[in-house]
Amino acid sequence: MKRGFFTMHSDFENAFTRIHLLYHANQHALTPEEIQPEINSHGYQFSPQQVKQELDHLTNEGYLTITGSLYDITLRGKDELRDAQQHLETLYQEVAKKKV
Repeated sequence: MKRGFFTMHSDFENAFTRIHLLYHANQHALTPEEIQPEINSHGYQFSPQQVKQELDHLTNEGYLTITGSLYDITLRGKDELRDAQQHLETLYQEVAKKKV
C-alpha cells in the first residue's frame, strides 16, 4: 500500500492498521464503511472490503465481536490494545525521535 510518497512493507502496514482498528473499536462499535475513510485519511488505500476483511480477521482471533454489521472490541482486544500502546510508547521513545 502506498502512503503519500513513501511505501511501507505490507507486514508493517498491517500491524499499524490492526492497532488503529482496535483503537477505534475501543472508542465505539464501528462498521467497515464508517472506519474506512478514517483509515485512508492516514495515507492508506483500503477499500471497504479490505477493511471488512481485516475486521473479520480480528473477530476470528477474538479481539472483536460482530453484531449485525457493528464490530466491537472484546476484553481480549482491550488487553491487546493496551499492550500495543505500551510497546508503541517505548518504541517511539527509542526510534521515532531519532531520524534516519
